[in-house]
Amino acid sequence: MAQQTSPQTAEQARAVAERAEQFHTAIHRASTPDQIREICVEASADYNARNGGQPTGLGVSQ
Repeated sequence: MAQQTSPQTAEQARAVAERAEQFHTAIHRASTPDQIREICVEASADYNARNGGQPTGLGVSQ
């Protein structure tokens, strides 16, 4: 029997996939290391805002 995904979990998965696609597109459009860094900083801030975490700073030099 196949396991069914709850509507909330399915919606969360769609939201994660959408954010991943946006990140992927932005990274490919970036043309300088500073643009890539800014995209990563924004993605980190978004993640932390949604998850209540503190910025880790991993891979991001300020």
